[in-house]
Amino acid sequence: MSDYKDTPIIQLAVTVAGHLQQHDIRVILVGGLAVEIYSENIYLTNDIDLVNTSYHPPAAINQAMSEIGFFKRGRVYVNDTTDICVEFPSAPLSVGDELIEETTIIEVDAGNMPILLARDVIKDRLAAYFHWNDKPSLVQALAVMSKHAIDTAELQAFCQSEGKADEFAIIEQLRRSLDKQALSSMEDIETFIIRQTIEQL
Repeated sequence: MSDYKDTPIIQLAVTVAGHLQQHDIRVILVGGLAVEIYSENIYLTNDIDLVNTSYHPPAAINQAMSEIGFFKRGRVYVNDTTDICVEFPSAPLSVGDELIEETTIIEVDAGNMPILLARDVIKDRLAAYFHWNDKPSLVQALAVMSKHAIDTAELQAFCQSEGKADEFAIIEQLRRSLDKQALSSMEDIETFIIRQTIEQL
């Protein structure tokens, strides 16, 4: 199959991961689509990010992806029938300075998808915010937090390990405030965060 015009992104991710598995290439879903899944579609993306945890060489990935109609263009794999692209961030599987040993498999309509745990998706987005001042990543982290709890002590320890201990109180306050809201879009969450930040000045 190489025509994905009407294929939803999660179904396509399952298709790609399943095909790679047939080649003994194990992958874990990370990045924006993991955020989309855990935020329950508050955040939406057209990118599928898969970490090759079996460390197969690029040539093996190229061959397997070509069999399902995806070819490399720059850093990503594309197919002319869809706007969805697939990228393989470098292994090892990690968030910030933490190596990830535990992952999970979620069941979706299209099948099973290996994916980071929700807590690690939150940490991954926070790491992007911490190190690149990527504010959309903070919004994404809070979108996931609005649907999935992360242990307060674990969150604090992560902020400290990333050299951002002073950010913990701000993030925790935003999370607590967000829990009292009923926001259903990234725009609403972003507006809420901006308003809260201004009020703290």
